[in-house]
Amino acid sequence: MALEGNMALDVLLLLVALAVVVQVLGWNFVKGFMAGSWYTTQGRVEFGNVEERHVRYFNYYVARLDYSYSVNQEYYSGFLERLFLRESSADRFVAAMKGQPLFVRSHPHRPEKSALLARDQPGGWPA
Repeated sequence: MALEGNMALDVLLLLVALAVVVQVLGWNFVKGFMAGSWYTTQGRVEFGNVEERHVRYFNYYVARLDYSYSVNQEYYSGFLERLFLRESSADRFVAAMKGQPLFVRSHPHRPEKSALLARDQPGGWPA
């Protein structure tokens, strides 16, 4: 009976972990879909870091890139979060992107809203 309870808890925690992953991936997909018709401008990665997240027995890593861009001579900033299963992969992604120029999509009427799309970047994202 206790074994069944532990298994149920493990399944529940796994579902929570999957929900977190789907939330981040889902938001990136929705944002990318909406931003497909926004203006494109030049930007630059200013900062990047990797954060480890835990859900019971499951660990994953979130690489965050903070970037800047300008629209009509006004400066703005945004960020991108990307999930990784290995810390070394997340670290390589951040290291490859720090200081790099990139193309930023900004909302036509609200330039403070922005998105980074892999298809806009020359060669896509580093692996």
